[in-house]
Amino acid sequence: IKAGDPIYEEVKSLAARLSAMGCDIVTGGGPGLMEAANKGENLGDPENKTRSYGIRIDLPFEQGANPFVEKDYTHRTFFSRLHQFVRLSSAFIVVGGGIGTTLETMMIWQLIQVKHLVHVPLIFVGEMWKGLVDWAKESMLSSPTPLANEKDLEIPICVNTVDEAVE
Repeated sequence: IKAGDPIYEEVKSLAARLSAMGCDIVTGGGPGLMEAANKGENLGDPENKTRSYGIRIDLPFEQGANPFVEKDYTHRTFFSRLHQFVRLSSAFIVVGGGIGTTLETMMIWQLIQVKHLVHVPLIFVGEMWKGLVDWAKESMLSSPTPLANEKDLEIPICVNTVDEAVE
């Protein structure tokens, strides 16, 4: 996803607004929507009071961090990387993403479910994630013996827009 794409611009705006409110922005430090968020932090914080973090994974095909990352960390494993994400974050706003984003999102959901994270919102933006929650409710609650607690499937806050995510 490149600059100029509607979702890129939305994520950039979201990060700028959060940064202006005093929030640090933590991403995977790569291109696309991660770059949009890191760039948004830079735009929303002209006095440099917040930080733009990039928490990357060491992969042979990955380049360096995007140019808007102010503090770069590189991990050898996904596990240590996710651990640092959790330690640095007081809220999770998830927009569109691929398998890596889904993996990270499900881990955060479970950490909230088992109360390893408390008072930490998990906010899903867009139809992609609403579809995941709907699938989980349908698939996990419909068997004779439910595979999940209905309350646990209400953990993510599903919104349609980044404006709703900020609220």
